[in-house]
Amino acid sequence: MKTVLKAILLLLPLLLPGHGLAQKDETITLNLPESVMARTVQAVLPLDIDARSEGLQGTIRIIRIDDLQFGDRHLSCRLHVAGSDLRIVSELAGHQINLKVGEVELDFNCNARLRFDRQRQILYIKPVVDRMNATQNGGKGDLGQALVSLLNGREFPVSMQDMKPLVAKSGGKTLIIGMKFVNIEARRDMLQFSLLPEVSTR
Repeated sequence: MKTVLKAILLLLPLLLPGHGLAQKDETITLNLPESVMARTVQAVLPLDIDARSEGLQGTIRIIRIDDLQFGDRHLSCRLHVAGSDLRIVSELAGHQINLKVGEVELDFNCNARLRFDRQRQILYIKPVVDRMNATQNGGKGDLGQALVSLLNGREFPVSMQDMKPLVAKSGGKTLIIGMKFVNIEARRDMLQFSLLPEVSTR
């Protein structure tokens, strides 16, 4: 997603009034359609996520995201998730017990709410599982349910702070274009970004 934004941000100096410096309170709205977001998401997969708990540990990876759709303030999709090197952690008589349970793969439909923390510049994604189907090698009902429980109703943070300023040459000057996210919202058929540009020259 950040790669797409960087390409678009290169055009911002031409969009600003008078090709000059942006005013401090001037917000730019950027709408990215579902098709663009779907391609962007696929480009970063597979993706490991931190969804461990005290009772279940291992590597959890998003393999594929299909049927990505945006509605007002939410999104829906179909996730293919794999868990590997899974261990059920329990305690018996004061001793920790690690029970290796192997691997599981799951396909499920989910809806997700988006929440953006402007101060911390973090986008939170909260998936809620709608319907689940275990794959052929993942028909371990209890294990599958345990894996889903790690994702279901839990907010996952996506930091938007590490987008580096863009540097571009314009005539004899160097333009430095920084961006701060004001808001990120799901809208019908698109993901909407509200951005506050910080443009300086040297």
